[in-house]
Amino acid sequence: MLILYDIDMTLLRTDHIGIELLRSAGESVFKPGFDVSRVEFGGCLDQDIIRRMLINNELDPTPESILQMRRAYHQGLEAHNATPGWSVPLPGAHDLVNATLTMDTSPTIGLLTGNFPETGRIKLSAAGFDPDLFIICAWGDDSPHELPARAHLPPVALQRARESGLTISDPREILIVGDTIHDVSCALDNDMSVLAVATGHHSRQQLEEAGAHHVVDDLTDTQGILEWITQLHHRLDPRSASTRSTP
Repeated sequence: MLILYDIDMTLLRTDHIGIELLRSAGESVFKPGFDVSRVEFGGCLDQDIIRRMLINNELDPTPESILQMRRAYHQGLEAHNATPGWSVPLPGAHDLVNATLTMDTSPTIGLLTGNFPETGRIKLSAAGFDPDLFIICAWGDDSPHELPARAHLPPVALQRARESGLTISDPREILIVGDTIHDVSCALDNDMSVLAVATGHHSRQQLEEAGAHHVVDDLTDTQGILEWITQLHHRLDPRSASTRSTP
């Protein structure tokens, strides 16, 4: 089994510092008054966020322009990283990550996130997570399509899992953990399982209506979440008679 965690508002919060740093990046690279107000952030890919920011500012979203913004954003986050306490783990996040590493079912953990790898790792480290614990990762620049979307990332994670030697016979053996309806839809669109946590941009009701297989208010009930994951694993175990049951 593979468990893929989202980062922002699932494992940690940064009080929207990314928005401010992207605005600053746009101003430093392109023009004063760079507007970031008309772009949705929650559940979206940084690659696409930058593309839409450029369009909204009447700039051509060429690969070079996107790369310039990306580099300036990374530099800004590295500089901000000297400020203590800017990236804060959400309640229960450390306990759950550590617990899933030691489950009897021995899942592999990874990331499925809209963050770029260089900035996502900074956020994780600042919140006290070891980025190297997350073995299989699908990042915000991993979509193979010209117009990137979150739904493109689960197949990337599945391919990387199989290339690493992890046996995944059923896509539902991959569990995506996230806080937005986009996390839910990207899992369902790829026939994967999804645990939604209402600590971010969408309410419990919205996550339930989006079709999440399980919804929690936060990650503090470590034992309850582990029990649900274990039950999911047993239902999907190919040695079980109920292997085709719904999560």
